[in-house]
Amino acid sequence: MKRAIPIFVVLVATLSVLLYMRLRKQRLEAERPSGGSATVEGTQVDVVSRLPSRITVIHVREGDQVKQGQVLVELDCAEHEALLAQAQAALAGAQVQAEAASAQEALSQVGVKSAKTQVWMAMAAAKAVEAQGKALEVQRGVAHRSAERLGQVHQAGAVSDQAYDQTRSQVAGLDRQLQALGANSEAARARALTASVGEQAAKVQTQLALLGRKGALVQVQAAEAQVSRAKVAVAECSLRAPRDGIVLSRNHEPGEVVLPGSRILSLVDIREVTATFYLPNAELAAAKPGRAVEVRADAHGKKLFKGSILRVGVEAEFTPRNVQTREDRDRLVYAVEVSVPNPEGLLRPGMPVEITIPGTGTGTGR
Repeated sequence: MKRAIPIFVVLVATLSVLLYMRLRKQRLEAERPSGGSATVEGTQVDVVSRLPSRITVIHVREGDQVKQGQVLVELDCAEHEALLAQAQAALAGAQVQAEAASAQEALSQVGVKSAKTQVWMAMAAAKAVEAQGKALEVQRGVAHRSAERLGQVHQAGAVSDQAYDQTRSQVAGLDRQLQALGANSEAARARALTASVGEQAAKVQTQLALLGRKGALVQVQAAEAQVSRAKVAVAECSLRAPRDGIVLSRNHEPGEVVLPGSRILSLVDIREVTATFYLPNAELAAAKPGRAVEVRADAHGKKLFKGSILRVGVEAEFTPRNVQTREDRDRLVYAVEVSVPNPEGLLRPGMPVEITIPGTGTGTGR
């Protein structure tokens, strides 16, 4: 019985110490700022081939720093350069055809003007013949009346046969002139009709020339599109860095044939990194987009990195196994993503960090 008392005392003391330490841990947990553990992530981009081609040169290796626009990979471009030359030749031919079509249109327009002139001249000639015919009809009428009067006087013996015959000859000559003018008038009208038909034909030729010019211009546009497409393909033979970063992986080597979509290089931009930690429901009010956070990394001791909250998850998740939460009973948490400027590149992808939200915790007005 006496031996059991010391054992009992030791057990009570041990339990008391353990209880104290647990209560103290809970109090410290409640007092410390909201936050959690996370892993640093950079912005990863891939340098991808859009062409089926053979790699000729890769200018960088893993770990190299690259600048946006820097040529990283060169592909065999002989085929695409040949296609570009072919497209440029086709464009030159289309442009020549367009110029010829424009010249043909201009020539047809001149033909229309010439045809209009011919129509005007023919109509003017026809009118002139008609005017002459009217004047001769007047003369013939006068001559006929004179011949009739002379005939009456001739029967009376007052006019010689010679004068009477001369007047009759004049009337007959006027009749023949009128017949000739009638024929000329018909010919002038026929020429005017022919000229009018020629004018219509010239207008049709002009419309055809206009359509030909438009078709040639369409061919020029199609050829220009082919040239632009070929230039894009040639430009894709030199793969450039889409942004500043570090070469994360080199997945192919010179001499290999790559297909469209093949990842040749992977880059990571760490000028501004992100990290995601999880907050339990009880502490969610502390997380608001734009709120400042503090980030510490074991690799950099006491150095403090400043960042801000980018987004807060809208749906609760179960606590990830690799993330420690404040209370085991809080199994539902919300993802909080933060952004941290990293101009010196001290924070690297995969680096574990501890994130806290200043101004939170017991007594801090969280």
